[in-house]
Amino acid sequence: MRTEIPKMTYKERQARAQAKKDTILGFLASGEVYTSVVVAAQVMAASPSAAERSLTSLVRDGALKCESHMVGSRKMHLYGITPHGLALMDRFDRPYFQLGRTNSAYIPHHLETQRARLAAEEAGWTDWTPGKLLHSQGLKKIPDAITTSPAGARVAIEIERHIKTPKRYEEIISAHLQSISKKLWREVHYLTPDGLAMRVAKAFENVKSVPVNGDRIQLEQIHRDRFCFHELNAWPLVQS
Repeated sequence: MRTEIPKMTYKERQARAQAKKDTILGFLASGEVYTSVVVAAQVMAASPSAAERSLTSLVRDGALKCESHMVGSRKMHLYGITPHGLALMDRFDRPYFQLGRTNSAYIPHHLETQRARLAAEEAGWTDWTPGKLLHSQGLKKIPDAITTSPAGARVAIEIERHIKTPKRYEEIISAHLQSISKKLWREVHYLTPDGLAMRVAKAFENVKSVPVNGDRIQLEQIHRDRFCFHELNAWPLVQS
């Protein structure tokens, strides 16, 4: 005897569709501001085609705006939250998407940070705060995000797509160590494209001292232990 799978009613389908819309609005209203169809599909646990239909519907409703960018050699549609969309989520004080204000060169970095967030949350990390919400805190170096590991450690997240100069790394290391000394976070995780993590780690190893309030402070192992380096696709580690 064949058992038929119950079909959802029209009302149930509408409720499910609205729940997915609320999920992506909540994600963008949390400080993420804009995203791509691929990331939105992951947030909504939907196929890219279904996600795009939901995003298009939200654009029609005035909750999102859409803008096209050339990222590398391909055209990408970005969907960003509007003041109306923020109001629907009761997040009146959060940043909103402004057409023509997004630097195409920064888009891959932004989307990789969102990928890191989704991987972290799936692994049990909590309290993800995007860097856009940290500008008013007077930090010497604003990380791409701050989050809490399953073990309860507050961790700063940095997406590193290119190697910086030694002088810039001196400034960055100094700023992070000063924030760690103030107990703003316990450690910093650098996340990179495939094959780059160990090269970034090597660049950090080559920094022997850093500037702090006009002095030069020699780096010791206790300082270096505060920095971890991972490829984005392999993070977070199970034991983190």
